[in-house]
Amino acid sequence: MARRERSERIVTRVFVGTGPDAPFLVRHDWAIPALVFGGCGVFGAVTLWLTWIGWGHVLVWALIAVGALAAVLMVRMLAHLRRATRGPLPALDRTPRTATVVLNADNGEGHTLLLRYTGADGGPHSAQLADSPDDTWVDAFTPGSTWQVYTFRDPELADSVVFLTEAHDEVWRDGYVLDGVRIGGEGGPLTPGPGSPFLREDGKWRFAP
Repeated sequence: MARRERSERIVTRVFVGTGPDAPFLVRHDWAIPALVFGGCGVFGAVTLWLTWIGWGHVLVWALIAVGALAAVLMVRMLAHLRRATRGPLPALDRTPRTATVVLNADNGEGHTLLLRYTGADGGPHSAQLADSPDDTWVDAFTPGSTWQVYTFRDPELADSVVFLTEAHDEVWRDGYVLDGVRIGGEGGPLTPGPGSPFLREDGKWRFAP
C-alpha cells in the first residue's frame, strides 16, 4: 500500500497541477508530447533490441495480440455507445423556467451557450443549451438575455443541458448538444429549421415518462 501511495504521489507531482505550481511539462504544454514521443522512443529501442537478439518473431506476435485486443475493445466501446444513445432521454420537467445567458463563446466548431437558472430545488444551476441556434440566431443569445427553458426532472442532471421551450419556436436550430446526459460527449449537426428538434412530434428524440 505504501509503495502504491508513493507511486501515485510521484505521478501526481510530475503530471498534475495548475498555475505556477504546475510541473514544468504541464505548464508549457509539453506533457502529452513528451509521453507520446518518449513512449515511441522506448518502443523503438525495445524493437531494435529484440530484433538484434533474434526475438523479432516474438515482437510480431505481440503486436498482433495488441492489435486484436484493441479491436475487441473498440467494438465493445462502439456497441456501448450505440446502446447508450438509442434509448429515450431522461424524463423532462415541463415547467418553464427563466434562464439567463452567461456565456456565448465560439469554440471553433460552434458556439458554446451556457445559461444560468433557478432549479426546482431553489438553487442556482448552470447548464449548456441543448438547442444549437444557427448563425442567423446565435447573436441573439447575448450574455444577459433571458430565455424560457425546460430542464430534466432528475436533479443530478440540473447542470447538464436545458431545452428551449415552445415559446421560442421561431428560433432556427442547426445542431444539438447533449454532453454529459447519456455519455460524456454527444452532439452533432441538424438540418437547419425553426422549432425544437427535441419537442416536435416527428423528432428522433423521446423523453422517459
